[in-house]
Amino acid sequence: MKRQKPLINMNLKKEFSALDVLVDADIKREIVYGYYFDNETVQHLTVNGVEVSGCVFINCRFQDCSFEGVSFLNCYFKNCDLSFVNLSQGSFTYCEIVESKIAGLNLSFGVLNNVLIRSTYARYINFSDTRISVTKFVGCDMTSGSIDKSLMKDSEFVQCDLSGLNFSSTSLAGMDLRGNRLDKIVFLGGELEGARIDSLQAIGLVRLLGIIVEDNGSPAYGQN
Repeated sequence: MKRQKPLINMNLKKEFSALDVLVDADIKREIVYGYYFDNETVQHLTVNGVEVSGCVFINCRFQDCSFEGVSFLNCYFKNCDLSFVNLSQGSFTYCEIVESKIAGLNLSFGVLNNVLIRSTYARYINFSDTRISVTKFVGCDMTSGSIDKSLMKDSEFVQCDLSGLNFSSTSLAGMDLRGNRLDKIVFLGGELEGARIDSLQAIGLVRLLGIIVEDNGSPAYGQN
């Protein structure tokens, strides 16, 4: 998997607030391009269908916000909090989200394309019916979230806690899941077909299925 990193102009505009810029773009239906936002808190903001491109967000918090249909292109987030933001039908393309919080983020019916999400608290995420391609999750806590009915292609999880994550109707064929925690993941049956796991993970999955494995001491088939 070769992921394209964000392309960001070094001459970013720094003298504007994220709240003012997003509200203005929503009213005028303009693209938000080339801004640097640092240490801002945006509360109770609703914008729809805005494109945010080539921007950097550092130490920014979005609380009780609805960004339905908003697209982030070539953006970088560090130490940000997008917890429980409604981004339904939105997208992240050529973006990086590092050392941040996206707990409960709703990206249902959305897109993750060429995205790195690293060292991020991502419990209770809602990525249902989401198209996920060339995306890498590294060292993330993704427990009790949902990536169900989604399409995953050329993506990977590295050293993530996936406990209780709902993968129902999402094929993980071809994915290397070794090194991730898979306790009590939710699946219907065929989602893991073709995925690679280690022996300890296999034991846990067998227990999850309610299968009791016992060696009764009888000779194996074909042995006398």
